[in-house]
Amino acid sequence: MTTTMGATELSACLSQYGLQASGPARLLPAGHVGQSVVVPTAHGLLVVKRFNRRFDPARVQLAAQAHQHAARAGLAPPLRLTRDGRWTAQVADATYTVAEYVDQAERAEPAAFASALADLHNHFEDFSPQSPCADFLQLPDPPAVDLERIRRQTDDAASREAIDWRIKILAEFGLDAQSLAVMPRSWVHGDARPDNLLITRSPDRCLFIDFDQVSRFPRPYEIVRAFMACISPRLSAHLLGSTFRDYLNAYQAVAPIPATDRSIMIDLYLTVQAAETRTFTTPEGEIRGMPAFARARHQQLTWIIEHSGLLRGVAKEVQP
Repeated sequence: MTTTMGATELSACLSQYGLQASGPARLLPAGHVGQSVVVPTAHGLLVVKRFNRRFDPARVQLAAQAHQHAARAGLAPPLRLTRDGRWTAQVADATYTVAEYVDQAERAEPAAFASALADLHNHFEDFSPQSPCADFLQLPDPPAVDLERIRRQTDDAASREAIDWRIKILAEFGLDAQSLAVMPRSWVHGDARPDNLLITRSPDRCLFIDFDQVSRFPRPYEIVRAFMACISPRLSAHLLGSTFRDYLNAYQAVAPIPATDRSIMIDLYLTVQAAETRTFTTPEGEIRGMPAFARARHQQLTWIIEHSGLLRGVAKEVQP
């Protein structure tokens, strides 16, 4: 979605909540799967989130249910109900949620983020959505199958070279399909990173937002993915090791990580990251073309592989 929500669209959405704007809306930073604006109303500042139109109603309902489940534990800003008691509103072919606006006071450091993520994972243990929905996060079986399919379909030399490199990573560092099949799945946020955690003042709260990608997926992947989003790839090896140790210890203090999960978490992360295909475009156009994202993914994978031995060692030595 690239067009900004206009006044008519916002008015149509807010009316379903018995609300109306009392001033101009302000666009919030967003990713690829939605758009959010802050709107002043008689009930204070609210966030209207429009989900990407490629999300079907079941996916949006799942995201809203996960968001509100977290909100009940004080781990997310609460959603508002429409006049007819729904968490989502529909305008034409787009779906929306409306939540309390929270102004972020500071960015979470890795250890603080780990504690907040562990709280969310603990709370998700009893999350039970009302209706089934396909997970946003999925791994192909075997992991390289989608890469191989796209390689056969593209004539672009640069894409073929990048795909070959990814397949080599999977062969050298990735987990095999059998190992992935027996890995326990738990509810995860799906896009846990500092931009999606609001740390507030007075009272001090840590609130997650943007549950669009909520899925049942091996939890060790989200633990490592969130860590990578918290740090800079320019960290020295010594600082990387100590920061990862502090991060895992902070998570472990709230939600213990089984030794089996710690032993595979780096290889699981590499497997999922190397196997993704969103950065490649096929002749059918079913994959988004994101060259800048593809370059960043390539650089990050190169850096993680360089330090994978160090990170595996830190993960294994963390004490229960």
